[in-house]
Amino acid sequence: MKILLYGVSHQTTPIEIRERYTIKDEDVPQQLNEIKQFTGVSEVVILTTCNRTEYYLYIDQTEFMHGDMLRYIGEYTGYDVSDVIATSYGKSNSDVAQHLFKVATGLDSLMVGETQILSQVKNAFEVAHTEKAVGPILSSLFNKAISFSKKVHTKTTLDQNSFNPSTAAIQLLKEEWGDFKAKRVLLIGAGKMIRLAARSLLQNDAEHITVVSRNSIRAEHFAHELNEWAQDEYHPEKLKRYVYSADMDNLSRVLAGSDAVIVATKSSDYIITSESIIGMQDIRNGVVKELLLMDLAIPRNVDPDLSLIQGLRIFDMDQIGIQIDQFREEREKIVKQILAEIDEAVLRFNSWYQERRAVPYIYQLRKGSMDIRERTMDSLAKKLPELNEREARIIDKHMQSIVNQLIKHPIQSMKELARMNPSKDMNDALEVFARSVGIDLEVKCEIPTEDISIVVEQEEEL
Repeated sequence: MKILLYGVSHQTTPIEIRERYTIKDEDVPQQLNEIKQFTGVSEVVILTTCNRTEYYLYIDQTEFMHGDMLRYIGEYTGYDVSDVIATSYGKSNSDVAQHLFKVATGLDSLMVGETQILSQVKNAFEVAHTEKAVGPILSSLFNKAISFSKKVHTKTTLDQNSFNPSTAAIQLLKEEWGDFKAKRVLLIGAGKMIRLAARSLLQNDAEHITVVSRNSIRAEHFAHELNEWAQDEYHPEKLKRYVYSADMDNLSRVLAGSDAVIVATKSSDYIITSESIIGMQDIRNGVVKELLLMDLAIPRNVDPDLSLIQGLRIFDMDQIGIQIDQFREEREKIVKQILAEIDEAVLRFNSWYQERRAVPYIYQLRKGSMDIRERTMDSLAKKLPELNEREARIIDKHMQSIVNQLIKHPIQSMKELARMNPSKDMNDALEVFARSVGIDLEVKCEIPTEDISIVVEQEEEL
């Protein structure tokens, strides 16, 4: 059995290729179920964000064919298998674990340390769990990575030394203008990225923000919520509007009155096109006024060819990442500390993962011991009918303690043998030891799913 990863990210792949790998949220369940049907695939999680698309698999090496996965990705992206190999990366086992810990913590993000990725990792796992695409291995890996990330962001100042894409765009605009008071900013979309951008603008004293969405009612509600939030947070003593809504049909008119645009929708088509820009220019009567376009979407929402038009400056996700790089020295100290902790966490996961080879033997040893205990208690009940319920409970508790003490050292020995190099000799040694403590290897025990995931983590109580 093996953990595999196939993926693309901003670290290795330019935006024009990444956007072909992007999976719509509504398509993820279907892909999970399709991949789960591949021969040799036991578990699968799909992580898709604006800057990465990654497939995490737990497979049986004797049955799984890499070509099945490569062809599947190729059919989705429109690439040949050779192109998929050239544009994506692959990892296995402990390298996958280390990668996921870095991803969940934000160390592999475009904006190092950003926290939005943690919710995306959690969501990816939850979707896979809902679709019954995960089991004990990927569940343990993702849960450990999520818990580690929460701990890191709680006990370090990584958050304060990082930007997510939305706040990075705001910071870039701040560097361009100095302040926002005389500037008009247009936000297109109403999802999480735009909501983060809106709050960051209000925190930086922006006084005129317009929200446009394909759903005009949603845009109105969004603008109302933001105005209430701004008033409660900053100006409880006066009623003032900072955020307005507009109809997508009037996009050219709203663009004409804007100094900057931040756009992030899930549309697979361009939102800002040559047509909307021509309409903007007509309204401006030929007056050339600089317009900054911050495109936080993948696939992109702004036609990149518009950069050739005088007065338009376009920043996509890659360019925003290059432009913003503050607090580097302090951040690097924190990152170095976190990387050391990730190494330790991955070692612990690897020990857990290797110990799972002993799971069938440990389970059978426990089950056999509990069976003996139960038979002994049944025999006592028949031979000593005068025992009351309290006395029976006391005897049973002591019997359980004796069983735990008797099997503790054999269990520890089997875990140690499992952690050793998984060669044929080591597997033979594990089997020989299992036989020596009375485990019948010919007996096939069906291990309940909940027991599979915890049996090697559980400490024996004395």
